[in-house]
Amino acid sequence: MSKEAKRIAVILFGGKGLRFGSPLPKQFVPIGDRPLLFYATKVLDESPFVEDIYVVSHPEYVDQMLSFIRQYRFKKVKAVLSGGDTRMESVFKALKFLKEGEKASDKDLILIQDGDRPSLNDRLIQRNYEVAMDFGGAVTAIPSTDSVFHSEDGDRVKNYLPRKQIFLAQTPQTFPLGNLYRAYKKALKDEEKEKYTDDASIYLEAGYRVHIVEGSVKNFKITTKRDADMFLLEAKR
Repeated sequence: MSKEAKRIAVILFGGKGLRFGSPLPKQFVPIGDRPLLFYATKVLDESPFVEDIYVVSHPEYVDQMLSFIRQYRFKKVKAVLSGGDTRMESVFKALKFLKEGEKASDKDLILIQDGDRPSLNDRLIQRNYEVAMDFGGAVTAIPSTDSVFHSEDGDRVKNYLPRKQIFLAQTPQTFPLGNLYRAYKKALKDEEKEKYTDDASIYLEAGYRVHIVEGSVKNFKITTKRDADMFLLEAKR
């Protein structure tokens, strides 16, 4: 990897996790003997491939997030940032802080990780930075194992899609700061913002290249308590 580009990670805890069915946002809910926020943050904090970490929190829980970060003594976390109303706004606020507040270089590689994907590992981190450095953009993904079809109204099947060409996006996703910042500025002006489902879709729409990093079926989101049970079961194997 080039020494010119700094390797930065942004980890997102911007939501309230309403589907998890807890009075607290799910990032603070114990999964096993640690809160959910602990797992992905710990992997990033201990990874030799990550230099700095920035945590994005729901605005109402910044102080609580800071308290947890101190409690677990994560050494690479440089700041806890207040997120926006949507994922898109939260990521853009982090990018703007890096450019304007931290004076980060446009060449710096920004790895974006959903905090509710606890099964992050060093292989995914390393490959994301390598692919982003070589090709300009990286998205972790797995090939679909199910048949996939298109429906315009949610009722009638219009056509099936070639399964070999269908991939399911995950995080991390990694890009040079300058290009990603420009892509986000363009997307935020788009009247059809709902079409952007992740960072790679925003980056691709702006005309940049995105290449695939092979993900894992174990790299799933914790959305419900059943997901949390599955994660704990996998962790014990």
